[in-house]
Amino acid sequence: MRGRALAIRSTPLRLTAIFLGIFILSSAASFAAAYLIIRANFDATLEDEIEQMIESYDAIDKQDALVNRLKDDVEVTDAELTILHYQPDRGAIIANVDGLPPVSDFSIIGEKAIDEGEHDISDSYLAKSERVGQGQLTVAKTRVQVVEMGEIILSVVLIGLLPTILLASIAGMFAARTARRRIDTIQKTLGELTGGQMTARVPVGKDDRDDLTTISTAVNAMASSQEALIASMRQVSTDIAHDLKTPIQRVAVILDEITRKTALSEGQTDLLEQALTETDRIVKTFQALLQLAQIEGGAVRDRFGPTDLQEVAADVVDFLEPDADEKGYHLDLTIADAAPYLVNGDRHLLTQVLANLIENGLRHTPIGSTIRVRLARSGTSVVLSVSDNGPGIPLDKHDKVLRRLYRLEQSRTTEGNGLGLSLVAAICTLHGAQLSLDDNTPGLLVRVVFPQVVEA
Repeated sequence: MRGRALAIRSTPLRLTAIFLGIFILSSAASFAAAYLIIRANFDATLEDEIEQMIESYDAIDKQDALVNRLKDDVEVTDAELTILHYQPDRGAIIANVDGLPPVSDFSIIGEKAIDEGEHDISDSYLAKSERVGQGQLTVAKTRVQVVEMGEIILSVVLIGLLPTILLASIAGMFAARTARRRIDTIQKTLGELTGGQMTARVPVGKDDRDDLTTISTAVNAMASSQEALIASMRQVSTDIAHDLKTPIQRVAVILDEITRKTALSEGQTDLLEQALTETDRIVKTFQALLQLAQIEGGAVRDRFGPTDLQEVAADVVDFLEPDADEKGYHLDLTIADAAPYLVNGDRHLLTQVLANLIENGLRHTPIGSTIRVRLARSGTSVVLSVSDNGPGIPLDKHDKVLRRLYRLEQSRTTEGNGLGLSLVAAICTLHGAQLSLDDNTPGLLVRVVFPQVVEA
């Protein structure tokens, strides 16, 4: 059903159907007009012949001579070609058929309306009846030529037009499907660009010169421009983080030496400790920015291999659980089955994804909250989810919290640098996983869907 709906919405297919419909209608109109003209000419010729026959009989003055002439003509006239029917005021009917329906002016009579008796008759006749002598004369001429011409035209349509329509339909469908494939390629590339794959491009052949090639070239030019702009922005962020990381670390060392080697008052010691804490946060922010740039650049992809998410989840929960218990939180790990949950990835980065999500829950939920980690399967995918029963994130902020350095207003007084979920999103993209944020009513539900690796 979905494929049929797409075909109906396809502009190339609709245009093919429209032009094919126009061709069929115009061809049918042409053949119909030709048939009507030919039929009118034949009927006009028959009318002249009938008029001449009636006039020739009407020219006979004596009734006896007229009757004798009609008797002679009826004997030699083939009813399949011409029907003669004369009903005198007195006497027997003279005719080469047993009966005719009443006729006034020129009329078309079908085979079923004629009582042919033992005579062979045609399918259709053009007839006229007039008063001749002392009786009513009806002359009918066969219209077999008209019928045969209609059959010939129908044969021409069936033998000539239908194959043409079939070939045109096949050619149109082929052209439309080719255009549809190219449009789908453009649409797929735009989707990849929207999803952050800035290296995506629309394939363009050297000999292509149509409108779709122009559009594809424009899309590629736009993608190249966007890729260069984003790369420049990332490079600036990386350069700033790299250049400032060392001076900040030196400041931290100097502050530490002041604390250890200098006699300070209690107030001065507190200020230096606050300065060291803030310096440490700055260093961690720069380290996270550098790691984010490295991940987005795909530099760690060569470390990928089959990794069991079940082992990763168990190790992370075991490591963080004591600290969570000490702070008054509860960690709960649920694994749907005992079989390995293999995905293609880097164990260290996958560990960081889960650790960041759990620490995010511990940082932004009230004491006593439960952080639930669940591992399950869905078709050919592995689903890792982390949920809590805290305040959650407003729906309109779900996309924003995945940006670099973005923090909700209520989170600005807590630890963090606004890069935790950005790192999670970058690692998920690197692993080809789908990251989604949903309302846990109450709390936040983060779901990561990985493509499953089948063991050889």
